[in-house]
Amino acid sequence: MQSLEDIIVRFDIDPKHSLKQQNREQHERNQTLHETCWYVEKDQQQRIVARYRSWSNQAQQPPFRTQLGWERYSPGGRLLDREVRYLKPDANTVLH
Repeated sequence: MQSLEDIIVRFDIDPKHSLKQQNREQHERNQTLHETCWYVEKDQQQRIVARYRSWSNQAQQPPFRTQLGWERYSPGGRLLDREVRYLKPDANTVLH
């Protein structure tokens, strides 16, 4: 996963707000490494502005694909924004 500073840039957090990691889970299932982090954004009055979920799923077997994503939720739990990317390694960097 990325640093908190990178996450702040990715989520486009208001510089006057704070972002704190609430939870991090990591497990392996079906030869894929799954990592999920939850974050909470608060304003200057410490009110929750949004919650975020960031994840990565890394296949541990060929073709070693990776799924990266994040979601932004309202304080009430409504999905506001979502981004998902799929990556696969360069064919020259992996031995088969």
